Amino acid sequence: MKETNIRSITKAISWRVIATSITISIAYLFTGEVTIALEIGALDMVFKLISYFFHERIWVRVRMGKIFHPLAHVVLKPGIDTDDVMNKLNELGFIDEKK
Repeated sequence: MKETNIRSITKAISWRVIATSITISIAYLFTGEVTIALEIGALDMVFKLISYFFHERIWVRVRMGKIFHPLAHVVLKPGIDTDDVMNKLNELGFIDEKK
């Protein structure tokens, strides 16, 4: 199991849109000024987006809470038919193929 940088970036951006909207709303409630609320929201978004990206990349390396398939590390040679491998594993009782 591996998460790509683009997945982490996409998750960070989607969360920041939600969180920044909340920050802008709260800043507006306190200041009553749209411009100040947007400036606070923009600063909040930039700094927290960068922080979240690095936080996410660190957690990708942490094994705690991840479940890996026992054969996830197996790399098949080019040209080997994965269907043949699955059928053989099924025959040997290692997997239950869903019909």
